Amino acid sequence: MLLPNSWQNVLAFWGKSYTREDKLFAYPIVAHSLDVAAAGSHLPMPLKEFDKRTVYFLLSLHDIGKFSRPFQAQESDLWPSRVLGPWPGRVAGPRHDALTAALLEVFADEGLLDPVFPLGRRGSGWHPSKRSGLIRTIAGHHGRPIDVPDHLEPAVCRQCLDAAREFVQAMLDLFQPSPLPPPQSRRASARMQWQIAGFLTLADWIGSNEIWFPRDGTHSDLDPHDYFREVALPRAAQAGADAGLTPSKARTFTGFSALFPKVDTPSPAQSWAETVPLPEGAVLAIIEDLTGSGKTEAALTLASRIMASGEAKGIFFALPSMATANSMFQRLTDTYLRLFEKGSRPSIALTHGKAGLDPRFRALISASPSSASEPREGEAIPSEAECAAWLAEDRRRSLFADVGIGTIDQALLAVLPVRHAPLRLHGLQGKVLVVDEVHAFDSYMDRELQALLEFHAALGGSAILLSATLPLRMRQSLTDAFRRGAGQEAPRQVTSMHYPLATMVGSEAHTEYSLGVRAGLPRSVTITRVGTEAEALSRVVDAARLGAAVVWIRNSVDDALEAAAAVRMQNIDPIVFHARFAHCDRQSIELEVLRRFGKESVGQARAGVLIATQVVEQSLDLDFDLLVTDLAPVDSLIQRAGRLWRHNRGTRVVGRPEMVVLSPEPSMDADAGWLDPLLPRTNNVYRNPALLWRGARALFAKSDLVTPGDMRPLIEAADNVADTPPGLKMAADGAWAKHLSHRAFAAGAVLDFDEGYTLQSGAWDRETRTPTRLEEREQATLRLARVKDGKVVPYAGLAGDLRQAWTLSEVRVQRYRIAACPPPAGYSEAANEARSQWGRWERESPHMLLAILEVTKQEGQLMLKGEKPDGHPVSAIYDAVDGLRLLPASAG
Repeated sequence: MLLPNSWQNVLAFWGKSYTREDKLFAYPIVAHSLDVAAAGSHLPMPLKEFDKRTVYFLLSLHDIGKFSRPFQAQESDLWPSRVLGPWPGRVAGPRHDALTAALLEVFADEGLLDPVFPLGRRGSGWHPSKRSGLIRTIAGHHGRPIDVPDHLEPAVCRQCLDAAREFVQAMLDLFQPSPLPPPQSRRASARMQWQIAGFLTLADWIGSNEIWFPRDGTHSDLDPHDYFREVALPRAAQAGADAGLTPSKARTFTGFSALFPKVDTPSPAQSWAETVPLPEGAVLAIIEDLTGSGKTEAALTLASRIMASGEAKGIFFALPSMATANSMFQRLTDTYLRLFEKGSRPSIALTHGKAGLDPRFRALISASPSSASEPREGEAIPSEAECAAWLAEDRRRSLFADVGIGTIDQALLAVLPVRHAPLRLHGLQGKVLVVDEVHAFDSYMDRELQALLEFHAALGGSAILLSATLPLRMRQSLTDAFRRGAGQEAPRQVTSMHYPLATMVGSEAHTEYSLGVRAGLPRSVTITRVGTEAEALSRVVDAARLGAAVVWIRNSVDDALEAAAAVRMQNIDPIVFHARFAHCDRQSIELEVLRRFGKESVGQARAGVLIATQVVEQSLDLDFDLLVTDLAPVDSLIQRAGRLWRHNRGTRVVGRPEMVVLSPEPSMDADAGWLDPLLPRTNNVYRNPALLWRGARALFAKSDLVTPGDMRPLIEAADNVADTPPGLKMAADGAWAKHLSHRAFAAGAVLDFDEGYTLQSGAWDRETRTPTRLEEREQATLRLARVKDGKVVPYAGLAGDLRQAWTLSEVRVQRYRIAACPPPAGYSEAANEARSQWGRWERESPHMLLAILEVTKQEGQLMLKGEKPDGHPVSAIYDAVDGLRLLPASAG
């Protein structure tokens, strides 16, 4: 390419810097821009109608705002003095991303961008309002939409403007872009913006990686054509292979048995997923069925068919908790390979904040280059399973794996005004989104899920929702949300009260399918109410002495600890399992619980007592002879009952499956405090006493819980606000008001798809923290530590990675109980040294506390001393058997 003499002025402007032997060097804007354009060439195009050359051109413009005095002045040694004169010192002015938008607006008005944005006539083409939205999207690649400054000067001087204009002309000459088809509606314009935003950010992250795009050599004679073809494109090919971003090809669907060769007879839900006619385009499927019915396999079957049809290229499983995500990851590390063509190497990733602690996930992370320069702003697994290290090390990037398994939070962040939300959207785009345990979502998360379904459908994605059972109103709101996203304005009512049930929403209508019940699942569980803790304890002890496998589920950790103490007084040593253990101890306890009470447990080894909280409701395949439980919402009780007689074991030491529920009588004269005498802590966990009353009333009206026939009536009865006694009416109204308030809060928090990637789409304020879940009480994370040889070390020990050891030592508590943990006398310096081993965010967070455990002189226990928010002292004992036990104010 013949370049003008003034091209040297363009190359004088630096876009990135790098250091060699303590000396700072410039990496030209031109080189970085071409790196990013090349990186985009190895990613799936964001829109099918986009010409690749046009996309490369748009990518190359993303940092044009760096042709500006404020950006260039950041490094005195790199200031382009030959073009701009002596370094003036720091220069105030807009950020380079905002200046990118302003410069592109100027060049568009001048006609320089007409090859891409032709104006057209009489309303056709790219008029300024349409064009501005996409221009701002190109500029807003640092995670948030930008505002455009009113004027360029003095930030962009004449020399800067000339260099930027010449750069754009060179990119036009190199890529020869064709016109972009203009969007024909507001929604089409918004769709284009959301899709481009995530795609461009991903390309920028790859193109900024120094391992793949090393910043070395001289660039004084850089020819853009030669550099792009001979340097940037080969590097991008290597980056694409290392990053694990090339989608694997879906396998042709050949039936359920090909996916699950070990399953002899598909369940009704699985047979439905194998044979149901698939509508054209994106679909939403909702499967409501019993625990053990094979909903996960049904979802994978349906997803495989959707992928084979070309409507999706991968799957993301969204689970309610890290524990359920870990469990699903274990289940899928073998099966997922059958979704893709033989010989391909599809990636699989575990996506949540503690994914790095899972030994199975760590084992499959391939040794590929990591992101050294991202922009500043236990069990055997198949040898074919892998996840590129670049994907695995960041929760946002791991959404780009062919198969992702994570918490629902990782998906919900895609529709909240948080940094890099469009990147998450782009990771989910083209995947089948599978959301499990949908019934477990509260009002706030339910509204977020609706927004996620709307966004996903608007971007052409399919979704599968799994649940034990949903209230009719919730099923309606979820189908409505998907239909809105898919552009189907006319509402369609869901009406079927059958159970089990599958609902399919397609391009034109929806269909509800009555499903059969898997053989062996229909059963009757005896319901027994007991009105005192002594009665509950007696049932636990009597069954344990018979050699039964018994679980007592309490609603709070403190209740569980008191129950454990009471059981020990009967000379029975229970296993205690709740959320207030350090991660290292919780992992060990979970393995022991599965060994004693899991599917493979046998004979006398099963005998024993487990005292647990809600941690055993989901994900763990546990099987007990007797269940004793505190009263909980009826959907939770149904989940808990699913842990009874789960597997065929022949003769058991107890005569029938029985759920013993500790609850007061749900009488018609109950008031808001009806639970307090018996279950005083339950109202702190489940804040709606009227909901608990309605569920208890419906449940105790039966002598047996018959599944599946009783499932739907029980759920609808508990959801029927009108069926509430007078004394609970105020509490019911208050709970309903809170429900509406939380939904309104969520509605105000989620992004507005039709506003596009603009500041008007959500509360993008940098100081605003938009959570995926509402915590009525803030949490603090204690990093437990011990003193060894005068040093403060992680409770989990020093073996292996130190940062991982600190994470394994974490335990969460409500902040109103422990808000600070001052170091013991004489250990301030050692405590500071220990905290220096943490990451920056962890050191600076007021919710991340170093909790040093000291050995008590009398009993040899590990004790920590902390403070409440009001400064009052608090003491706690920690051990691997009971976890963190807070002591009364007079103790310690």
